[in-house]
Amino acid sequence: MSERYRETGRNNPPERPRGSAAGMGPKRPIFVFVGSFVVLMAVFYAVTFIPYLNKKVLPGLQAVNAKASAAIMNVFGEGATASDTTIASKRYSVNIAHGCDAIEPIALFIAAVLAFPSRFRAKLPGLLIGVLVLTAMNLVRIISLFYVGIYWQTAFDTMHEDVWQPAFIVLSLFFWVVWALWATKPGARLVHAVT
Repeated sequence: MSERYRETGRNNPPERPRGSAAGMGPKRPIFVFVGSFVVLMAVFYAVTFIPYLNKKVLPGLQAVNAKASAAIMNVFGEGATASDTTIASKRYSVNIAHGCDAIEPIALFIAAVLAFPSRFRAKLPGLLIGVLVLTAMNLVRIISLFYVGIYWQTAFDTMHEDVWQPAFIVLSLFFWVVWALWATKPGARLVHAVT
């Protein structure tokens, strides 16, 4: 041991300051997360510009939402029918357009989960449960807008654009935060270390 370390009573050389040239220190996972998230969302938006998806896949997804919503309403006696992307009954009708299929909030949630620095074993249940919950919430949104159109038609645009759209983004972020807290809790880390 050199005289300099003996005089200061230290057994080891001083640590290199964090965030030095060796890397970004403790901020590195944040940059990796943000970078990965941006790349995944860019890929999502690039894929949505593929003509086949715009003409076949997305309308098919909207039609599935229409059929599922009509089936749920019919349990309560609405007498609704679904034709392609339109839900209609004797009292009202709505068309499920792009943006009403919840694909963007779900993509936001998926990208955030995949970009988050945790093991895939923690990501898989988060992805499955999160996508199912957001899909169910979208059906709630569609059905609620249908009945807003019946009982409070003047508020339809406000509920559709100013309430449900931002609320759905907030819901997707909320579910991601809940999942991230679960994935990083000490018990989950212990399970990941053992498996």
